[in-house]
Amino acid sequence: MQIRTCIGRIAKERGTSPAELARRLRLYRSNLSAMDAGRRAISLKALSRLAGELGCSPGELLEEHQPGERGVFRATALNEKLTAREAGLADGSERGWVHVVLLAWQRHYQAQA
Repeated sequence: MQIRTCIGRIAKERGTSPAELARRLRLYRSNLSAMDAGRRAISLKALSRLAGELGCSPGELLEEHQPGERGVFRATALNEKLTAREAGLADGSERGWVHVVLLAWQRHYQAQA
């Protein structure tokens, strides 16, 4: 289980856009988006500033996220291929990263063809 922020959803509920929120807090929109997506860590100070600007508690900006909810790839078919390959491993060892790299390269070269 991971803890992620739901800044964009709360901002929209409060009637403001994430871009406007970033402007008011003097943050780059890309940084706020990365914090919201879980790609960038958020400090307690930034969480407190966001909560103050949105008029909510810092706890309301946090939510539990199950890692298995979202696949490695955007395309569902690629995630299904990866799952099928993982299930077909004879020894059951953890080699998921090898398959992820292989599928990414296949996707890359198919897009160029």
